[in-house]
Amino acid sequence: MRFWFRSLAVGALVGLGIGFVVGGTLGRIFMRVLFFTRQDTRGIETAMGAIIGELTSGGTVFICIFGAIMGVGLGLAYVGLRALLPSTARWRAPLFVCAASGLMLGFLVRINREDFALLPVTLSLLLIAGSVALTAAPVPVLVDRFAPDREHTRGNAARAAVGAGMLAIAVYAVTGIAAAYGS
Repeated sequence: MRFWFRSLAVGALVGLGIGFVVGGTLGRIFMRVLFFTRQDTRGIETAMGAIIGELTSGGTVFICIFGAIMGVGLGLAYVGLRALLPSTARWRAPLFVCAASGLMLGFLVRINREDFALLPVTLSLLLIAGSVALTAAPVPVLVDRFAPDREHTRGNAARAAVGAGMLAIAVYAVTGIAAAYGS
């Protein structure tokens, strides 16, 4: 039981730190990039209540806190799912990053759908996927460093579950992308 609590604590702390620093910073930078590509949207309110073009400390803190909360989710998800993922890091980490990127892309498009009518869709989608991937990438490395997984073999059921999950995530991401272009 102690192993699980330690792993969950490490996953949550790693995700919190990476989400706040990496996710928050990239989120703020990428939002600024989007503003510079469409300056004619200045002053329009986004789906989350932000005003396009305003660079405020409150907005930056909000993005960092949002990144931290999503990071905690990433860390806990990795700890909970790594028993199903491949045992070698060279497969486990990229698979986790792809899954996290697909889920977050689909989620963020759905909660901010009306914003895609204002912003360049392709660039927005690339920046979302890139920021999530760059935020998720260090999570498996650091969690495995500070709370190594127990050695065990993954069976056919685990492989099937991962395959089905990845397929579901791909469908979720693709339908989110279609919704963004439909806005």
